Amino acid sequence: MHILLTTILLSVMLTCGCELFSTREPESPTGLSSSGWQFPRNPRTVLENLSNAIGRRSSVDYLRTFSSEVTEQGGFRFIPDPKTVNNHQGHFDGWDVERERKWAEALFNPGVLPSDSISSFSFDVDFEIVLGDSADISAIYNLHLGISDVLEFAPRRMEGRIDFKLRRGVDGEWLVTRWMDFRTTGEPCWSDLKAFF
Repeated sequence: MHILLTTILLSVMLTCGCELFSTREPESPTGLSSSGWQFPRNPRTVLENLSNAIGRRSSVDYLRTFSSEVTEQGGFRFIPDPKTVNNHQGHFDGWDVERERKWAEALFNPGVLPSDSISSFSFDVDFEIVLGDSADISAIYNLHLGISDVLEFAPRRMEGRIDFKLRRGVDGEWLVTRWMDFRTTGEPCWSDLKAFF
C-alpha cells in the first residue's frame, strides 16, 4: 500500500508540476522600483528621484538623474553658487558627471552617512517649462543630512535654489544636463556641501 501511494504521489507531482521550475514571463514595472527609483517621465520625477536617493543614501540612484552623454552642447555641468566659488577657487572647475560621481560616492559612504542616519531633500518647484525634448525647472530646496559626528565641520542643513536644465533621451527618460545652485539665505547651500568633500 505504501509503495502504491508513493507511486501515485510521484506521478501527480511529475505531471502537474512540470512547470514548477520553468522560467516565467517577467512582470511589467509599476513605475516605482523596489529601490524607490521611478522612471523619470517628467522633470518633477527627476527631483523626486533625487529626494528618494538621498533619503535612502543611494549613490547609484542619485547618479541616475544626471546625463553622462556628451553632446554638441557638452555633457553634464554643475555651476555652484558664486559665493562658494569665491571661497573655494578652482575647486569646481570642470565639474562634470565624473566629478559628480566621485563626490556622491564620498558623500554616500557609510562612514559619512551612517546607515542609521536620517537624510532628506525637500523641494518646492517655482518654475517649470518643457519645450520639446528640453526642460528647465527651478525649485527652492531644503537638504538635511545625517552626517557622521566625526565630520564636525561638515554642513548638515542646506537650503537654496536649484535650476536644472534637462533633456529627454530617446527612451523618454529625463536627465539633468546642467545644475546651477544658488544661496537664498545665510545658511549653507548645496555648493558648500560639495566644497566640503
